[in-house]
Amino acid sequence: MTLRQKTLLLIGVTLIGLLGVLYATLSTILLGYLYDLEVRKTRQELKRAVDALSEDVAQLSVVARQWGVWDDAYKFMENGDSLRDGYAERNFIKTNFSDSLFFDFRLNLVLLSRPAGQIVFSRGFNLRKQKAMPVPQALIDANFGLQSTDLRSGYRGILLVPEGTLIVASQAIITTNGTGPSRGSLAIARYLNTAELNRLKALNQLSITIHKVNNPRLPTDFQQVRSEFELSKERLLNLESNRLLSSEEFVIRPLNNDTMCGYALLRDIYNKPAVLLRVDSPRVIYKQGLVGLRYLIFSLLGVGLIFIVATLLLLEKLVLLRLARLSKDVKCIGTTNDLSMRVLSTGADELSTLSKTINWMLSALESSLKELKSEREKAEQLLLNILPQPIANRLKQEERTIADSFNEATVLFADIVGFTNLSAHTPPVELVNLLNQIFSAFDRLAEQHGLEKIKTIGDAYMVVGGIPTPGSDRAQAVAEMALDMLKAIQEFNGINRGEFNMRIGINSGPVVAGVIGLKKFIYDLWGDTVNIASRMESQGIPGCIQVTAATYALLKDKYEFSERGVIQVKGKGEMMTYLLLGRKSESGAL
Repeated sequence: MTLRQKTLLLIGVTLIGLLGVLYATLSTILLGYLYDLEVRKTRQELKRAVDALSEDVAQLSVVARQWGVWDDAYKFMENGDSLRDGYAERNFIKTNFSDSLFFDFRLNLVLLSRPAGQIVFSRGFNLRKQKAMPVPQALIDANFGLQSTDLRSGYRGILLVPEGTLIVASQAIITTNGTGPSRGSLAIARYLNTAELNRLKALNQLSITIHKVNNPRLPTDFQQVRSEFELSKERLLNLESNRLLSSEEFVIRPLNNDTMCGYALLRDIYNKPAVLLRVDSPRVIYKQGLVGLRYLIFSLLGVGLIFIVATLLLLEKLVLLRLARLSKDVKCIGTTNDLSMRVLSTGADELSTLSKTINWMLSALESSLKELKSEREKAEQLLLNILPQPIANRLKQEERTIADSFNEATVLFADIVGFTNLSAHTPPVELVNLLNQIFSAFDRLAEQHGLEKIKTIGDAYMVVGGIPTPGSDRAQAVAEMALDMLKAIQEFNGINRGEFNMRIGINSGPVVAGVIGLKKFIYDLWGDTVNIASRMESQGIPGCIQVTAATYALLKDKYEFSERGVIQVKGKGEMMTYLLLGRKSESGAL
């Protein structure tokens, strides 16, 4: 991609980003404000719908009170149809519960019952078909179950019955003066059916939908809202028993891009969730806001395109051509990797300053590269002093876990006898100098015999043959080094007039080798082979090389041994051991 294309892309992305930020900001502020307006409007419409339904319940309650608090009803419930005092000529039921009464008050059900539970009168009437209909058993049960001796007792609200949803109202039957005792209860009800719902819609100019809460075929949006309306016992106890719903039982949310819905949970006369009411409100305000926002964004986009064209023309003339030439020069230097090259620097403006800075940077990089190369060589050498070269190469390739199994390796442990007592009476500097001389000689022997030094621990020295590069002659190389170590310590004693002696232990077998740690890591060995080699040294004889039967089996054809016999090895029990005396050709000399 050329610099011009990058510049065009940068400006384009910047413009799109600014438009995106602007759109997001306006959407958050403007559309958020319009959304709040929609929510408030929908909430008001939902409240109107609930208030309209509550008003129907209240009107039904007024009708029930008119009939329940009435001397004629009181006397009828006491005496039945055999009335005295001027009422004998007319029948109470025929007069007060004719078909016209059901039409006038839009009633479907009337029920009169005494406190003992006896039904005095019950009637159901289908307004649409204009014929009788049965009284639901649920209404009868509710009227009996909720009766009270309280003169003001009664209930009103919603009642769910198998036949549908009822709006019910009940009133204790007492005298016109409000005295008692109560002679029973009057209950009236109206089905909240399609006709009644359409009347509410037309009366309030609202789109209303009602579903039972326990409807198994509840629409998806109603199911989601129903779960939000689940209340704890504490909230249920705080609800007023005569209210259809509480103020917390409103949910407002968009149904889609065209409709905002408000949901209300209506409770029955038992204060249990009964029906879900939904009011649909068209999203006119929100959609107009979206249209206005799109017009604004498109206008800004047009202005931005004009700005891009003008900016590119100016940049092409003043900057891009020179930058293209500078980019070409830098690319040439990068391609050839020749840091001795320099870019063309003319003029006295910012681009000229940039060219000079690039040339200064190239000079500094050239010098740093030389220093880096030298330091890298030092680091490589230091790493090889710590780790075997194959392991160091694997670490440089960022191999996280380095662990290898070797079926055949020969491990040597050597320890300077009496060194601990010597260290208590020798100055530290002199002590370290002695160890350095001895172990430096051992390091040269390990390199001479192609073995891998593992580590030193105090005055102990550990070396291994057969790793990290396996070989059939590694056991022999370890034996040669052990013999040379005894010679080296004797030579050291002759030069320094010392009396040092060594114990050396060797064992052969499988080991696991790897790098441990993240800092100051080491290449180390694990396994029984290593532990037994250490025991061969610690339980060996000063001035001798003690080996296991496994090592003896590998070396017996080329070296002379003496059988030390069975010894007790810590953690392993009894083991047969041997003492390495020397090469067979040199055994007589030793």
